[in-house]
Amino acid sequence: MIFPKNFEQKIGFNRIREMLYAQCISKMGLERAEGMAFMTDKNAIEECLSQTEEFVQLLQNGLPFPVRDYHDLRDEFNRIRIEGTFIGLDRLFELKPSLNVLEQVLRFRHSESAASYPRLSALMSGVSIDSKLFSEVNRLVDDKGEMPDNASPELSAIRRDLLRKQGGIEKRIRQIMAEAKTAGWVDPKSEITIRNGRMVIPVKAGDKRALKGFIHDESATGQTVYIEPSEIVETSNEIKELEYAERREINRILLAFSKLLRPLLPELQQAWQLLGALDFIRAKALLCQEMEGVKPIVCDTARFCWRKARHPLLEQKLKKQNRDIIPLDLTLDDTSRILVISGPNAGGKSVCLKTTGLIQYMLQCGLCVPMRPDSECGIFHDLFIDIGDEQSLENDLSTYSSHLLNLKTMLEHVGERSFFLIDEFGTGTEPQLGGAIAEAVLLELNRKKVFGVVTTHYANLKLLADNNEGIVNGAMLFDTKFMQPMYIMVTGKPGSSFAFEIAKKTGFPQYILDAAAQITGAEHLRFEQQLQQLEVDKKNTRKKERELQIADNLLNEVVTKYKNLLAELEERKKQYLRDAANEAKQLIEKANSRIERTIREIKEAQAEKEKTKELRKELKTTKDEIEAVAAKMNKSYKTEQQEAVVLKQGDTVCIDEMEVVGEVIAVSDTDVTILFESVKLRTTVDKLRKVSRSEGRKAIRKWQSGIADEFNAKAEHFALTLDLRGQRADEALEKVERYIDEARLLSIKEVSLLHGKGNGILRKLVREYLSHQRFVERFCDAPLETGGYGITKVYFK
Repeated sequence: MIFPKNFEQKIGFNRIREMLYAQCISKMGLERAEGMAFMTDKNAIEECLSQTEEFVQLLQNGLPFPVRDYHDLRDEFNRIRIEGTFIGLDRLFELKPSLNVLEQVLRFRHSESAASYPRLSALMSGVSIDSKLFSEVNRLVDDKGEMPDNASPELSAIRRDLLRKQGGIEKRIRQIMAEAKTAGWVDPKSEITIRNGRMVIPVKAGDKRALKGFIHDESATGQTVYIEPSEIVETSNEIKELEYAERREINRILLAFSKLLRPLLPELQQAWQLLGALDFIRAKALLCQEMEGVKPIVCDTARFCWRKARHPLLEQKLKKQNRDIIPLDLTLDDTSRILVISGPNAGGKSVCLKTTGLIQYMLQCGLCVPMRPDSECGIFHDLFIDIGDEQSLENDLSTYSSHLLNLKTMLEHVGERSFFLIDEFGTGTEPQLGGAIAEAVLLELNRKKVFGVVTTHYANLKLLADNNEGIVNGAMLFDTKFMQPMYIMVTGKPGSSFAFEIAKKTGFPQYILDAAAQITGAEHLRFEQQLQQLEVDKKNTRKKERELQIADNLLNEVVTKYKNLLAELEERKKQYLRDAANEAKQLIEKANSRIERTIREIKEAQAEKEKTKELRKELKTTKDEIEAVAAKMNKSYKTEQQEAVVLKQGDTVCIDEMEVVGEVIAVSDTDVTILFESVKLRTTVDKLRKVSRSEGRKAIRKWQSGIADEFNAKAEHFALTLDLRGQRADEALEKVERYIDEARLLSIKEVSLLHGKGNGILRKLVREYLSHQRFVERFCDAPLETGGYGITKVYFK
């Protein structure tokens, strides 16, 4: 059930239908657009969406498909069903290009490309036209809409005689005309003319008896009469007879052709149904492209999980003003079926409500909808709306009475697969009583497990969500700093009407607002303002977090690199110490061995002076070698273990392990906090080295140079093509976001996203994401030789 009867006008679908009419090129397509209706069968809806999606792909890929000469001949086909009737020559002229269109369509069905468009190919299956019909039509009518002479031997002979006699009569009448001018019966400037299909001479009225012949006409003034000379009357009659014979022969040929055509009429009717269907699908595809629509995920349940949904009519209007639309995210399920939207006037509440109704109705009429392709859309069996002023003097209905009648109809007919839309719920009567009735109605609708969206300013309706499962609040945000609506809806909290702020912005008298504030209570106003400002600040904080995430990722990479370098240095230090210890051990063992050998040799030499002197010299050499190694180890140790320094706030220090220079901002017993490029780092004193400010500036420049090298290295190894094949939708989108962030960070101007062809889901998802990124200048399919529509080329501003 669709309620009320003017539902389409209330949500703006009549304008969508008009846009569809404008895209149709035939009466058959227009009839289908007029007959397009609300559907509840999931398979039928998906079939319509898939057909449109395939035609969009066909248009994007530039494949040849006929888009003209869809002439409506269905009435002519019905007329010539009766024996003895025949098709008119003018309709035969329309049949010729239409059959050529059908021939191209059927040729497409049998082409290799058709495999990529299974729904359209299935639509064309079962349609066939006898090839003899094509050749026969082309033989019987030329490109000027006339029957050629070779249509039959008889027609050819008749036209030859006709041309011969017409040539002879024209030659003779020109001779008579010249004689009449010489005699002065005809004005010298006059020429031969035609009256009643006959060639005549314009003779002066006073000389009409001088020229024998048949008078066919006279001028308005009566001064000129038009005479057919008597000597060519007989020949003219013969020409007339030949013209009648020509017409009879053409009718005979058409009668014979119609006899040939009559058994094929069922096939032709089916073929013309196909032309109408193709025209309608093409119109939907063009409308889809104009609105940037998609085929979402359709579920045979009552639910919403919309992402980035956009009102198509509002978006068109804003584009003309060079403004962007704020998309809508909406989730309604078994636990949150009814959304109560509150917020300031002119803040977008009614737009959200109409967007929901229009897009849902478009979807169930088989039209692609403007949202992200990974959105999930449910199917409802009934749609109800109560919006606008329905007062009627004729039926003695006030505005509130009409609203009550609408609510009464809803309560009588809604079910679990129904969806309702109510704007400014409860208004039109005394607020306390109207709010109470609205609350009771809303509770009853919730009890019946109906889905719906309502807008309101009433506080009692906002409070229902806290105590009733199935009802959830939604707020339209208002920027209290700049005093303007943000047109963004967030769920989970009620919104404020901001009546005082809007009144102040319009220049309302301040003393009146002060008096109203005293009546309302200042605490209530401050609470409302703070509540909404918290939501605004939270959204701005999230935006800042996203912006900082890119820089944070880069910083993490740098820190990780230097941590790895530090670990490598520590390992090298340990290795150096192990090598030094082994070397010292070897020297000591060598020294001990030398001493023992020297003592033994002294004993054996029995203390000879020369021998003892030589041995002492060798011992001294060994001692010098050991002292040199010891000095080297001591120097290395001093280098590794620097003396502790005393630091204070404001000192410039360097962390040698990371080559980081910063300023000391805090000193404690266990560690030191330094500020490095707006980043706070905490470390121990033994890892710091105090440096002068000039040394610090040099170190910072060196670090910045290192960052530049890091960027250059990243740019050198950055892949200009991202492969998304085999990815799930959410994984692919996350990967695309990271990839594009890195591309922008490296100032890359052009990248390619390889999503493959398949069913086109990844392609739609990627393009939907790209279409809402301000930094993307444009995107398109890759050239056919490099991947075609399986790759999306992206160009950045």
